[in-house]
Amino acid sequence: MSKQKEKILVVEDERHMREIIKMLLEQEGFDVLTAADGTQGIQSLESEIFNLVITDIRMPGVDGFGILKRAREISPDTAIIMITAFGTMESTVEAMKMGAYGYVHKPFKIDEIRIMVNKALDKQKMQRQLSLLRQRAEAGTDENIVARSPRMKEILRMLPRVAESRASVLITGESGTGKDLIANAIHNLGPRKDANFVAINCANLPEGLLESELFGYMRGAFTGAAQNKQGYFEVADKGTLFLDEIAEMSVQLQSKLLRVIETGTFRRLGSTTDITVEVRILSATNKDLKEAVRNGSFREDLFYRLNAIPVHLPPLRERKEDIPALIEHFLKKREKEKRFGKGALELLINHTWRGNIRELENIVERILLFSDQDVISVQDVPDEITGDCSGRQRHLDEIGNGFALETLLEGLEKDYLLKALGQSGGRKAEAAKLLGLSFRSFRHRLAKYDIG
Repeated sequence: MSKQKEKILVVEDERHMREIIKMLLEQEGFDVLTAADGTQGIQSLESEIFNLVITDIRMPGVDGFGILKRAREISPDTAIIMITAFGTMESTVEAMKMGAYGYVHKPFKIDEIRIMVNKALDKQKMQRQLSLLRQRAEAGTDENIVARSPRMKEILRMLPRVAESRASVLITGESGTGKDLIANAIHNLGPRKDANFVAINCANLPEGLLESELFGYMRGAFTGAAQNKQGYFEVADKGTLFLDEIAEMSVQLQSKLLRVIETGTFRRLGSTTDITVEVRILSATNKDLKEAVRNGSFREDLFYRLNAIPVHLPPLRERKEDIPALIEHFLKKREKEKRFGKGALELLINHTWRGNIRELENIVERILLFSDQDVISVQDVPDEITGDCSGRQRHLDEIGNGFALETLLEGLEKDYLLKALGQSGGRKAEAAKLLGLSFRSFRHRLAKYDIG
């Protein structure tokens, strides 16, 4: 039961019943206000905001339906639970039509009212989250998910319904398009948001290690298994398991994954005991799984299990409207009081971005690292970006730069190398990483400019 200080109004004309409900809810950590009749109840509703109202149906004067109607008018987000000893099917249906969450008959068990309150408040929280996402979708942003293009806005609009479902979701798109962010959003907006979100990249682990990470193992199951270990399925029980780069999973391991999805059970390596879990599966890939099915590298039955709800993310080159907003997002994320000039922004918008959003963020971070200017200019943009833009020389001419292009680029490159070394405290491997270079390439460039 939630221990947050949600506020609850109890409207009940029977004093003994009113005090019992108040005591029960206060023991659960809620802030409880009571009203002895419907008139007092409406006065409370008009003066304070409540997360939940529990009201008797039959009361002198204003009855429970009057309370329900008024609550819907002045506080539509407040959940309503109806209680009566005289319930009929007709009154139950009427209450539900008017917007009541639930209906409890007297005499009720303590656990019955406790469970009903818990579920009503959980649903209310989820609805607030979904409403927030819809508002952000209209605005084009959800914290780390930035969207101005119609295609991305449409994806954000559909996420609330996807989040509510229990079905598996397959997120597709090129590398760097933000598939992990979408998976996180689906989890955080759904009823499992308070449970674990467990992510694993199937491409980063060899088959044997991936299997032991997913299912866990018992002591002595293999060399090095010194103790029992939970797998990701156990850790994600009642929550979400995100399988990134699912296409890299071996066919043999795919069979075991399919069994877990179909039966909800698995065994740790080295164990003979079945473990039962209830996990929502989200998966992602930058490959064509239909083609993988055709060539036999991916199981067809598993594909259909994972692809219950498909979500495809477009590459950044097909959503260029998002690039200025993404750049602004990266600036705010790093708390930088800078802006990109028109020429620099045009270069970034016109770049092909084969690495998509991940590549864009890395370039922005590199520019911010080496530029001391408040306004980012064309000269601050790395040559790997300017190299594929025919307008480079035009931009240089516009700013009146008289240096030869080769001389300018060499000067920028040397400056970048020195600044990276300074930023990394002289650690060459770290400096190479900052510049997105291999260590061998970095050393070659140091030698080129006689930098020790």
